[in-house]
Amino acid sequence: MDLIVQRVTGWVILWFTLYRTCKIVFNKKQPEYNCRIVTLLHAICITLTSCYLTFFQGSNPYTVLGFPNTSAQVTCLTISLGYFLYDFMWCLYYQTEGPVMIMHHIVSITFMAVCLYLGVSGTETVATIFGSEVTSIFLNIRWFLKSHEMYNNAIVGYTVDFIFVLLFLIVRIGVGGTLMYSVWASDRPPSMVKAGGTMFYFINCIFLVQIISFSRYRLKNWSNSSAMKNGINQPNSTNMLKHIGTAENISINGHKLNGAAKLLHQDHVLLKPCVFDNTKLLTK
Repeated sequence: MDLIVQRVTGWVILWFTLYRTCKIVFNKKQPEYNCRIVTLLHAICITLTSCYLTFFQGSNPYTVLGFPNTSAQVTCLTISLGYFLYDFMWCLYYQTEGPVMIMHHIVSITFMAVCLYLGVSGTETVATIFGSEVTSIFLNIRWFLKSHEMYNNAIVGYTVDFIFVLLFLIVRIGVGGTLMYSVWASDRPPSMVKAGGTMFYFINCIFLVQIISFSRYRLKNWSNSSAMKNGINQPNSTNMLKHIGTAENISINGHKLNGAAKLLHQDHVLLKPCVFDNTKLLTK
């Protein structure tokens, strides 16, 4: 157990060092920009790793439940736990996240820590991480598109949104729901693992309500845009980034955010994703 603690601590330091490096390289960017770089790198790395462990190593998350963790699963969990500890501290310091996302981080950290401590249920936990991080990739791509004012491109913006919503519904709600049922139906997973999986899915349902609201907004925006192209006047059509230049500055913990950053910060409730959904869903 001491070795696992050392490995997790090492990954916390590594992720923080990567963030500090990004701040040096992109010194004119806002803190969240650099944090999002780290988040995207983690999402890509963990998605590839968890995908291999779940689909190619032979550990079926629907049948191999509650079994002892393999060394590869422990490595995947320590990497991700180290990231979430770093990201949780970042969120607390900059105070960018609401109570739902903070709870998502707490549940994710607790669930991974319990899995490592008990030494079992690595298969279902890694599968949950995969579901969470594969959606996180597109959520963060969306954020960077908005940051670089490329989100309003009809093809790019709507494509990324469509993929994100589709993956969330299929992976985190659909597959995640069947996995949670399998965990509860099996006698092997510990009760703490079952409780953690249920909490993850409950948080995903809260995210689902937010995503439904977001999807309705995007569909309405798309409908208005199509009507305008056809020559129909739509006075209520809204452009989220229309007034970037005139937005007033705000400050978070002494760090000033310009108008564009403020709009990005306030853009819907989908701010950073995280671990399980099970799958930074949502936010970062």
